[in-house]
Amino acid sequence: QEDFDDLCNLPNLTETTLLENLKCRFLKHRIYTYAGSILIAINPFKFLPIYNPKYVKLYENHQLGKLEPHIFAIADVAYHTMLKKHVNQCIVISGESGSGKTQSTNFLIHCLT
Repeated sequence: QEDFDDLCNLPNLTETTLLENLKCRFLKHRIYTYAGSILIAINPFKFLPIYNPKYVKLYENHQLGKLEPHIFAIADVAYHTMLKKHVNQCIVISGESGSGKTQSTNFLIHCLT
């Protein structure tokens, strides 16, 4: 089954197709999906080898959507927008208890530092 890395590209956007797409991506260990410039993360409750310095470098100075969705892409876009526009940036992390908010924050800080 084809999956879309940006939910805005789904040919038929319904709650069912959205959830099916997220499930399909999750089963392929693709825990990140865009909804435009919003990043949806599904906590895999296990370590995935997608957080090393190689990935930080890979997402450096790339436009959102050019590469597979990743939290490092969000961090990089916020950082470069701050430098370009000389305006503070904010990344909102929201989710249920146990959804991985603290871990996502750690990944963002790791990428930015």
